[in-house]
Amino acid sequence: MTSENMLKFGFVIQSSRDNQVVDGKTQSEGSHEPEAKQESKEPSDETILRLQSQLKELDKVRQENERKATEYFDKLQRLQADMENLQKITKRQIETITNQASRELTVKLLPILDALRQAGNFARGNALPPEEIAVGLDMLYRQLLDVLKAVGVDEIAAVGQVLDPEKHEVVNYVERDDAPENIVVEEVRRGYQLNGKVLRTAMVIVAKPKKPPDETKESTQESP
Repeated sequence: MTSENMLKFGFVIQSSRDNQVVDGKTQSEGSHEPEAKQESKEPSDETILRLQSQLKELDKVRQENERKATEYFDKLQRLQADMENLQKITKRQIETITNQASRELTVKLLPILDALRQAGNFARGNALPPEEIAVGLDMLYRQLLDVLKAVGVDEIAAVGQVLDPEKHEVVNYVERDDAPENIVVEEVRRGYQLNGKVLRTAMVIVAKPKKPPDETKESTQESP
């Protein structure tokens, strides 16, 4: 082997060793870099324990909320059942009171019904004067009115009263010298109220002031 060849061979060997050293450093540094990155991505034990503790607390809160929701729902169902039972009891009580009141009123009206029937039979079989018939009918009317008053029914005052649109229904106006304006002077149909509330308004005729003579003449002349 010539000296030139020996030099070339030595250069190749040295180059090979340098490459191995460089490759070794590269491989060593390359092998450590992913491990560092991998270690940075993995959570620590302390973080894991903290998350587990938070999950346990959240689970306790969830269970407590579910328990309360179930308890409230049960209470709501019981309240609804109690309300339905109360409504049924109230309805039965109202029906009982209404039926009892209707029965009592009917029992009080039966004698008047009997009296009207007897009066009709007596009037057909005997020629009575109109005065006696009027007295008998008036007695029956008073008896019936007393029965109605016992249950809270009253007559609405009309004649001589100031016009009240809630109690009086005007059917006509008349000119009167002996009565102020808007005073009821005649009752066409009697009105009634139950415990202060109007059952039927009274039909009335109301006074209005007379027109002056001049206005009366003018209206007479203008009319065809």
